[in-house]
Amino acid sequence: MLRKSAPSGGNTTDANSGPISDSPESMYEWIDGGTVMGKKVENSEKREGYVILKDGTRHDGELRLRKKDGVIVTYIVRAEGKKKQKGKMSKVARYGYTVSEEEVKQENLEELADDFYAGSVETADGTFSGEVSQVNIMGKFYAKQILLKDAAGKLSEYDTKTVTSFTQNVKGETKTYIVFEDVFIEEEFNGNTFQLFRNPNPTSTNKFLTGLVKETVAIGSNALAQEIARKDAKNNNYTTNMDSIIGVSTPEQLMAIRDGFAKLGGYNTYQEALDKSDNESLKNNINAIELALAGNKIRNSEGGLLNKEWIILNKATGEKTVVYRGDYKNRIEPLLKGCYEYLSLDRGDQRQFEKWRNLQKTVKMLDGCY
Repeated sequence: MLRKSAPSGGNTTDANSGPISDSPESMYEWIDGGTVMGKKVENSEKREGYVILKDGTRHDGELRLRKKDGVIVTYIVRAEGKKKQKGKMSKVARYGYTVSEEEVKQENLEELADDFYAGSVETADGTFSGEVSQVNIMGKFYAKQILLKDAAGKLSEYDTKTVTSFTQNVKGETKTYIVFEDVFIEEEFNGNTFQLFRNPNPTSTNKFLTGLVKETVAIGSNALAQEIARKDAKNNNYTTNMDSIIGVSTPEQLMAIRDGFAKLGGYNTYQEALDKSDNESLKNNINAIELALAGNKIRNSEGGLLNKEWIILNKATGEKTVVYRGDYKNRIEPLLKGCYEYLSLDRGDQRQFEKWRNLQKTVKMLDGCY
């Protein structure tokens, strides 16, 4: 996968001894090209530009530069309908882009954008309207950056330090996003006293799903480990019950067997056997045991899948009540018992506010009590 590094200056040599960049440092973005013959290679983003050689020759077109270990060594200029020009930077006097710094900035912001929706952005300097896009974070339901496109199509970037809230009109519904713990979160209810939104940093563990996933991973790892042992025996025409041993042994027993294999092979540790042995059967059996141990480790680890949590924030006191489906009734109960409207209801009517599916309705009712 290609990765852009942080902006780096185009001119990596002294002006008196090497080429001079006519463009500011912020315009140069470099793509990691891996390591070739022990040297780190980076290629610049393709942009319209030029090189002027020391003999006065000028080449205009799509410019790309190449670095090796941080030093620009070659250039390529490709103009439409013309022969590609390339050469060493030692022959270049000056180089740069013919696009402006602002054009590059806009291009980069456009790459960050996802879907734009009509909306507004609330800042310390006032409210700005236009089209708003959230910069997605893979695997997250919240954002940390947003983009605002004005009527002229110009993009501006904002983060949680510069914006207090923003809105998006999605399919006729206006959604409001607030700042909480340095991220943008959709506001699901906002009353006189209470505010409801999803918790971006949950802490409670979903024990059922965690146990299910861990068990699945452990069983899968164990089954694969047994198959590795069986396949090695079949391929190398020998009889073994290692697959059965893997299936019934404890982690401590498996470690003892693994270390015993290594010693029988003449090695001090199993890792040394994996690194130095040319006995593929030995290595396959050790790897099978390691796989089974890894599955066991996951099964017994303390970590787990977290619940989806919501926060009921008392705007007057700052008190936060965290609720989630698995323990909703117990967590909402203290708020309900402080609400006269709820206490005055028949028991049958009270139950509707103790159900997870009525969370927003419950918070709205509570908002009138406090």
